[in-house]
Amino acid sequence: MSSIKTYLTLLLLLLATSVGYSQNILVSLDQLDGIEITPNNVFNMQVINNSGASHQVKITGSIRYRNSRLRIGYTFNTNVQPGVNMISRDKVNSLNWDFSDGALRELFLNYAKLPEGTYEYCVALTLSGPGSETQPGTPSDACIYNKSADIFLINLIDPENNAKLHENYPMLSWMVNYPFASALTYRVRVAEQKQGQNPQNAIARNPAMYQDNSVMGTSIVYPVTAKPLEKWQPYVWTVDAYYKGILLGGAEVWKFIIVDDSLLKLIPRDQSYYEFATHNGDTRLFAVGELKLKYISESKNDTLYCSLKEEGKDKELLAALKEPLLLGDNRIDIDLAAKASLKHSKNYLLFITTRDQRRFVVPFTYINPMYIK
Repeated sequence: MSSIKTYLTLLLLLLATSVGYSQNILVSLDQLDGIEITPNNVFNMQVINNSGASHQVKITGSIRYRNSRLRIGYTFNTNVQPGVNMISRDKVNSLNWDFSDGALRELFLNYAKLPEGTYEYCVALTLSGPGSETQPGTPSDACIYNKSADIFLINLIDPENNAKLHENYPMLSWMVNYPFASALTYRVRVAEQKQGQNPQNAIARNPAMYQDNSVMGTSIVYPVTAKPLEKWQPYVWTVDAYYKGILLGGAEVWKFIIVDDSLLKLIPRDQSYYEFATHNGDTRLFAVGELKLKYISESKNDTLYCSLKEEGKDKELLAALKEPLLLGDNRIDIDLAAKASLKHSKNYLLFITTRDQRRFVVPFTYINPMYIK
């Protein structure tokens, strides 16, 4: 009976010792926080051994992408001395890699690149016994989150950002800085940019006017089989690079518009004031960002009440606008670009009512001032 008690006591001491060691040997990945991980630096970590003795340890690492099947794993053995141990590639023994697929293995080991996206890099440490068996104990884990985004390795060239084009089927071209560019394919996307959207929101949220997922070169002409591009409609475009189906990164999002110079040449940037009371709808104006109106008031307490609609539609486009008048000559500037969301080269009607219920209509074509050279 006493021998059994002695055996159990020794076993409990052994378990307590191993647990104590594993909890006193910690791993730190601080050196890699915010750093692009490559095969050369992935093992750069610190192991802090507070157990007071040297130990053989097994280190297991994993890189996992959010919402993706992509995964990189490895295991290796090393010896850690009391104190702080700086681990690097030359201290790695019996290294075993594990990849979710062959393309990811090639990308990481041959080209030292990771796919685009947010990933979690975790390292777990366990003690190894004399026969390389893992001893009992709580593993010491460390994790960091990094994001891989090679936006500066893909550069759009033409059409340049904010370009004003004259052709309906422009050539789209870009440049890549990857040393293995010949092994890549590209996804090209063109989408409309709607009012109130920045280019990034437009490319992410709007359906693609045109998309090709398997472009082999670094340029492509907008095809005649795609949805035709319309004049005065802003468009955005970008390019993403892939290695055997794995996304490496994307370019910035640029925008362009197709213009009609024959119309722009007819429109003076400096508009004169339009005396609407003497014309009342018989002349269509070009409003370059604003309407400039003239009105002769015979009352010092008069006021103009204005409303705005697109021609042929009933939706009110302008919040209730009141323009107080002075006796005599009044010059009124209505900043359409700031007060309403109007479409370039579209026809609109401004309805004006005076305090004594006189009514006027001002028809005009809105011109976005950004499109005037």
